[in-house]
Amino acid sequence: MLIPATQAHAARHMEIALQDDQVFLNQSWYGRAKAFQKAEQLGVTRLRVNFIWAREIRGANRRHAPKDPGYNWYHFDSLIDEAAAHGIRIEMTLTGPAPAWATGNHRMGVYKPRASAFKRFVRDVVTHFKGRVDRYSIWNEPNWKSWLKPHRSAPHLYKLLYLAGYREIKHIDPKAKVLIGETSPQARGRAGMAPLTFLRRMVGHSHLFADGYAHHPYDYARSPHKRSKGRNDVTIATLGRLTHQLSVLRRKHRLRTRTGHVLPLYLTEYGYMVRGRFRLSSARQAKYLRQAFSIAYHNRHVKSMLQYGLVSPPFRVNWDTSLLNSHGHARRTFSSLRSWVRHAAVARAKPIALPPAPSG
Repeated sequence: MLIPATQAHAARHMEIALQDDQVFLNQSWYGRAKAFQKAEQLGVTRLRVNFIWAREIRGANRRHAPKDPGYNWYHFDSLIDEAAAHGIRIEMTLTGPAPAWATGNHRMGVYKPRASAFKRFVRDVVTHFKGRVDRYSIWNEPNWKSWLKPHRSAPHLYKLLYLAGYREIKHIDPKAKVLIGETSPQARGRAGMAPLTFLRRMVGHSHLFADGYAHHPYDYARSPHKRSKGRNDVTIATLGRLTHQLSVLRRKHRLRTRTGHVLPLYLTEYGYMVRGRFRLSSARQAKYLRQAFSIAYHNRHVKSMLQYGLVSPPFRVNWDTSLLNSHGHARRTFSSLRSWVRHAAVARAKPIALPPAPSG
């Protein structure tokens, strides 16, 4: 199972994480209770969920900020409670699109989101979830054009958003961890900036603090052992490029933990396509997924590895890295990952006691 006994101890505490917002948060086409049963079979102890700014408030198309944004708290609160009963903690990504009053062109979207407006959004969210959510990350794939515009300004825009979010979270809930990055893995011309290029431009000569670096080390069509050609790309086979860069930034006091250490890695999205031009055979998907988790497991910098997608939707989509088909039947990837987890010395889930959600 690619877990040599002599090496397993060093990575014993790596989380197995999962994300499927349509299933766990919105309960769109698969029961949440059944989804948690599958998560337990995979040894999941962390569930990532996106809190999308413009989607969870009223009147996101308004040009002026309302006094009360009217957040939709309930489905997050119920998810947090049910996850805790299964021994699973929540990692919440605070991300755009932003409401119209918070953008540079006064349209709901990702064009020049204002840090001051984001600060209020973060304050509202963290105040509500204080003591119930213990980890946040700031924005999603800011080096990808569809998540932050204009693309050439994305590193600077992201730094402003991150600083506003980090300071507000630490002020309201100092015990909560804050992750920086959430970067996509590869350069894609004008659509995507290479993560290391983005990281260096974003940090610049600043002195930033974070509790970890979040990254999505996808490489859909190739073996997880095959190195990507772009020297500033970071896939599962080239995590060393990122850990080296984080070490350099720590040594220069540009980016580090509050205790002065190199940022640990949180691999917050991963998977293989089950349809489309990047689709591999089911046998190869299962083999590669197992190998990828093993690579992460044996990397002493990695604290968490996340499978993105649990259940396929009952209609065709452009992005599908799920482990179960639309009828809930396990693919080979699910069985392979479940088997790997059973042989790995990962932490097992236990019910978690949380304070109740705020009323109102």
